[in-house]
Amino acid sequence: MWTKRALGWSALAVTALFFVGMLTVVSTLVKQRYGQSPSILQSEGGITRLEPARPVANFTLRASTDELVSLADYQGKTVVLAFGYTHCPDVCPLTLMDFARIHAGLGEHAEQVAFVFISVDGERDTPERLAQYLETRQVAHTVTALTGAEGELRRVGVDYGLYFEKNYNSGSQANYLVDHTASYFIVNEQQELEAIVSFGTSPETVVEYLHG
Repeated sequence: MWTKRALGWSALAVTALFFVGMLTVVSTLVKQRYGQSPSILQSEGGITRLEPARPVANFTLRASTDELVSLADYQGKTVVLAFGYTHCPDVCPLTLMDFARIHAGLGEHAEQVAFVFISVDGERDTPERLAQYLETRQVAHTVTALTGAEGELRRVGVDYGLYFEKNYNSGSQANYLVDHTASYFIVNEQQELEAIVSFGTSPETVVEYLHG
């Protein structure tokens, strides 16, 4: 699976490997959980639709406001969901920038879509840190940021084929990176995983998809 690394030409090849791996992971998880494999259709522009869409488990994590927030709180809305962390040097800032562009592109329909960023670095990403990060990235009014203990995050990640692992090769014990799944996910109004969006997909493509 593709994890967060420095971007460049080599990342393009790795992205392709991640995309194939992600489809395999999702297919395997669905087969194990539901006893059947999904029909997965790839559309143009980096969005992979799961047909049929598959239910995902509800979860409850702590938000940047220090409140507890559950996936079920968004029932009736489409959820655009990414995993990352605030010390991420490349992927996460770009993803949040894309979220802001998608939100703007949706216009009056933006109220029907919730944007959620879940930190996979609960050790450092406290609610206070997340709140500061959202303000710095100018998405505080667009994105809800959540955090939790590692065990909680791994349970949440099962339905999404989430990978994350601390990487100490690029820093000290305190200043580590976290390799993590770079794609993000679209959960429909019925709390079902409907599509996987590969990193780098244009926001305009996602807006068109969400307009459906």
